[in-house]
Amino acid sequence: MNNENRPSKKSKPEFRVLIINSSGNSTKTITGRGPIRNRMRKPIYYKVGYINEDIKGDEIFITADKLSSVHKTLMQSMSVIVEIEIAAYEKTIQKMQEMEGCHDDYDFVLIPVVNSSLKLIKDSIRTIETLLSIGIPADKIRILFNRVSDSDEYFELLTNKLDELKIPYDLEAHIKNYEFYEQLDSLNIRYDEVTCNKLKADEEHLKRLKNESHLNLFTHRISKPYFIEAVSAQRNALASKQQHDEVFNKLFGKFF
Repeated sequence: MNNENRPSKKSKPEFRVLIINSSGNSTKTITGRGPIRNRMRKPIYYKVGYINEDIKGDEIFITADKLSSVHKTLMQSMSVIVEIEIAAYEKTIQKMQEMEGCHDDYDFVLIPVVNSSLKLIKDSIRTIETLLSIGIPADKIRILFNRVSDSDEYFELLTNKLDELKIPYDLEAHIKNYEFYEQLDSLNIRYDEVTCNKLKADEEHLKRLKNESHLNLFTHRISKPYFIEAVSAQRNALASKQQHDEVFNKLFGKFF
């Protein structure tokens, strides 16, 4: 391989990940759209669901009965996210059982888990056991521990099961702040604009926004609040970047 074709150390990784949990409110969507997608190299994003009502940008909606078409993409592309909505969970498992060996198309299976109730933990454990039963290897499974409570009481039940099933995990793999991802999205600002490129100062940010919108952002009654929200989101993104990078590396770092 010559130097021109050698990948940069700073380039984003490519891999294929399934995000799934039969538990409701487990942060699958915000996890996929936020810390995962923004750290991958131009991933194709599939949402497998029942009703096409929560699709953003270039996301691709598909029903579980069309899952085979997703796997055709997985066999051809190296950077893919497949998020399974809870309404499509049972059908997805059924289709995966019908497509023997299809789990080989994924490099990782990410299961976000929230510790807000015992039921959510038990649902997550059942999800893990189901995935193992259809042939997914334990070493492909990744657990994201998202805390809404300071107590690890419920997580202890989960980690005991993970130990029993010999599934690797790291309790430090948890996201502390998600909100700014949605805030940036609503403001039509790319995450990389405020993290990788590090906008130099609020004044430069203001000048760019002013040039793009052709408005006086100091006086315009709509654009001035927009600027305030944009700077606030930028600060939150920068403050959380290192922690989110570390979690991403804990989950997937050995792969790239």
